Amino acid sequence: MIKKCILFDLDNTLYPRECGLFRLIEGRIIEYLRLKLGLALGEAVALRQRYLKEYGLTLIGLMNHYKIDPQDYLDFVHDISIDGVISEDRRLAQLMTRIPVAKAIFTNGTQQHARRILRSLGIEPFFPYIFDIAFMDYKPKPHPSSFQKVLDYMDVRAKECLMVDDHLPTLSAAKRLGMTTIYVGRGEGGGADYKIREIKDIEGILKDLQLLNIGDGR
Repeated sequence: MIKKCILFDLDNTLYPRECGLFRLIEGRIIEYLRLKLGLALGEAVALRQRYLKEYGLTLIGLMNHYKIDPQDYLDFVHDISIDGVISEDRRLAQLMTRIPVAKAIFTNGTQQHARRILRSLGIEPFFPYIFDIAFMDYKPKPHPSSFQKVLDYMDVRAKECLMVDDHLPTLSAAKRLGMTTIYVGRGEGGGADYKIREIKDIEGILKDLQLLNIGDGR
């Protein structure tokens, strides 16, 4: 099946986990729980872990149990400095120029956060589509409805898409729908169709799938 679209996760996918950016976001999440709910540090950490297990996102647990304003939460947790953490990635930008099919960001974060990261990496122009948590009506990946909304908007079938992510439950959901899946990270990769350590390693897979224009690779 010819692929028409590649859906990229953002955090810990388009940049390496080791850069520490997502740890900054996690710190802001804990701080939000402490400030808004009056929790001690240990209580905040435990509540975050419980909500991740039950709902997949801390935000959804807070919306269900405390009726918090999702935009207030999202603005707070993404209020971080990325200077010196994320920088221009010319090799990644060069790779993006050689991918002829539609490319989209599919993230449980916000569009504003995504654009900041893409701009810092030097790849924002390659992503005209950013599907964020608000677009999904706060039903985040791997909820089936989030995938369907994106597929409907892009006017493609699941089997015409690649899903690139560092989150195995998301990739499992994508694969059940019929997408080809690529795991990015240092884990085992679960049942993903392909596994790479970092995003630039995707080049060989795209060549195999005939999704890369001929270029010098510089």
